[in-house]
Amino acid sequence: MRLQRAFSLVEILVVLVVLAVIAAFVMPRYLGGVRKRADGYRGPVAEARDTVCRSNLNQLRASLQAAAAGDPDGKPPSDLTELGMPSEVRVCPTGGEPYRYAAASGRVQCQHPGHEGY
Repeated sequence: MRLQRAFSLVEILVVLVVLAVIAAFVMPRYLGGVRKRADGYRGPVAEARDTVCRSNLNQLRASLQAAAAGDPDGKPPSDLTELGMPSEVRVCPTGGEPYRYAAASGRVQCQHPGHEGY
């Protein structure tokens, strides 16, 4: 007679528990879990919005430089709407505040708390 060896229910449950514990520690890193920062925990969506804010500001600044270079007097536009950029580019994606533009100096800054250095 052949002896058949099979796994018991307890062995299968132990393996499943071990796999669940490993997945609980590993999966948040791969699926975009939170990252600890000095000002608290930030998720991947918040990090992406911050990146979009920086990108919007870079686009606006490049457009302002191009507009000032194309102007005969070399002056920047008096308002951001004169650049012809979409309205989504002229507001912060994190807080929805419009970007602050100083026409005299040609500087664009974000008003959202934490974005002052952008």
